[in-house]
Amino acid sequence: MSFEDIRYLWLLAIIPFILLVSIRSYRRTNKWLFSFARRKKKVGSFVAHITFLSFSIVCVTVSLTGPKVQYEKTYFNRSGIDIVFGIDVSKSMLAEDVVLPLEAGKLFKIANRLNRARYCALKILSQLHGERIGAYIFASKGIEVVPFTRDYSYCQYILRHINDTEITIPGSDLGEAIKKAIFMFRDSRSQGVKILILISDGEDITLDKSSLYESVRLAASTGIKIYTVGTGMGREVLIPIRSAEGTSISDYYMSEDGSYLKTSLVPDTLKNIASLTGGQYSRISDENTPERLMESVLNSARMVEQTKSTELAWFDLSPLFIAAGLVFFIAGILPPR
Repeated sequence: MSFEDIRYLWLLAIIPFILLVSIRSYRRTNKWLFSFARRKKKVGSFVAHITFLSFSIVCVTVSLTGPKVQYEKTYFNRSGIDIVFGIDVSKSMLAEDVVLPLEAGKLFKIANRLNRARYCALKILSQLHGERIGAYIFASKGIEVVPFTRDYSYCQYILRHINDTEITIPGSDLGEAIKKAIFMFRDSRSQGVKILILISDGEDITLDKSSLYESVRLAASTGIKIYTVGTGMGREVLIPIRSAEGTSISDYYMSEDGSYLKTSLVPDTLKNIASLTGGQYSRISDENTPERLMESVLNSARMVEQTKSTELAWFDLSPLFIAAGLVFFIAGILPPR
C-alpha cells in the first residue's frame, strides 16, 4: 500500500488526547454514580465506545492520505487482431441493384454493388482502433492492394479508388479469393486473431464447389474466421456498360452466345463459407451491418488469449476507509452508556 499525502497522519495524535479525556470522564462519572447510587458504570460498554470511535478517527485520517494498492489489470488489446478485406471486383459487381446511402453518394457517383461494397469497407475501417489491416481485390484471381498496416488513412484512400479495370477476366472464383487471404496471413506470421471480411455477391464461376469448400476448410484450419457480406438483390438483373464519363448506360454485357448476362445475389454460398469457419453472414443492404459485424468480431476476439494484456494499475482505497470509518462511528454510539 502507498499514500499520496502522509501529512494528514498527524491527525492520529488526537486519539491519545481523546483516550485521556475519556478515561478521566469515566472515572469522575463512576465516582459520582457510586457516591449517590452505589453503582458503577459497565467497563465493557465504555471500552467498546472508545475503541470504535478511535477506529473511526483512524479510518477517516487514513482516507485523507489517499491510500492505494497496485494490482495487475487485464484489458482487451485490439492490436492482436488482424483483419483482411477481400472485395469482389468482377463484372457482376457493376450491377446497379443497390441503393447508396446519402453519405456514400458524396463519395461515389454510381450506385452499383462495387461502390456499395467499398462504402461498407470504409464504414468498418472507421470503427477500427489498433487492429492491423490488409486488403485485396479479386475476380478469378486475388490481387493484394494493401499489405498489412495500421495506416487506416492509406487503406481508405486505396479503397476509394479501386475498380475492376485491374482484373480483366470476368467472373469470381471465391476459392481463389480465400486462398489469397490465407497467403496474406501466412506472410504476416501473426499469432493473433485472423479475420477475413469477404464482400461479394456470392456468384462463383466454378461448377464444382469442392475446391471452394476445400479452401474454406483450409482457412478454418489455420484459424481464419470468415465474415461474409452479401451485396445485391436476390432477383436477376442486367450488368450495364457505362460511357467513359460514367454519366449514362451505353449497353449491357452479353455472353458469348449473344444473350444478355444476368446476375443476382447468391446468399447460400456466402452463408456456408461463414458457417464453416465460425464467422457470420450479413446483408450489405442493412445500414447497421458494419457496426454489428465489428461487434461480432470484437466479442469473438475477447475470448482469445492473444488479445489479453496486463498492466499495473492503482486501486484507490479512500472510499473503503471512509465507509469503514462511518461503520465504526455508528458502532461506537450504539452501546448503552
